Amino acid sequence: MSNALRVLFLLACIPVVATSSNDPKKMPINQQQAIEKAIEDVHAKMKQAAEQRDTDALYEYILDMDKGVIIENGRILRTRQEALSSTKQGMQALKNLSYTYTQKYVTPISESAALWVGEGTTSATLEDGRQVSAPFAETIVFVKKGGHWKVLHAHRSVPGR
Repeated sequence: MSNALRVLFLLACIPVVATSSNDPKKMPINQQQAIEKAIEDVHAKMKQAAEQRDTDALYEYILDMDKGVIIENGRILRTRQEALSSTKQGMQALKNLSYTYTQKYVTPISESAALWVGEGTTSATLEDGRQVSAPFAETIVFVKKGGHWKVLHAHRSVPGR
């Protein structure tokens, strides 16, 4: 099964998983909390790398896939390299960048999968001095590979656009 189909299957099965024997609510609370903390820590490192406009450091947390790793405002970036190139190009026009979260949630799905959901505001100063900001909503599916939490799939959009 392709990675993209696995992601779609995983997302479609979240309600089923919640009622199955792998229900995160049946996972020991300390294990749930450990997963939540690990995801929050990885996400904080990703946020810091993005705000420093260090795309290489940011993409250290993203799996190398070729089946739709990131979706931005309805545009599928099929490969890690395509997404990395697009991010690097976008960062070139920025003098600074910041993310402020108003909501963020981590849902452990299993011992090796978790869902991040967040929303907030992105603010940036462009190289020409103009300042812009926009709301965003995002979902990120994290998986544990080789002992490290990595992004399997991310979807970010600007509400109302």
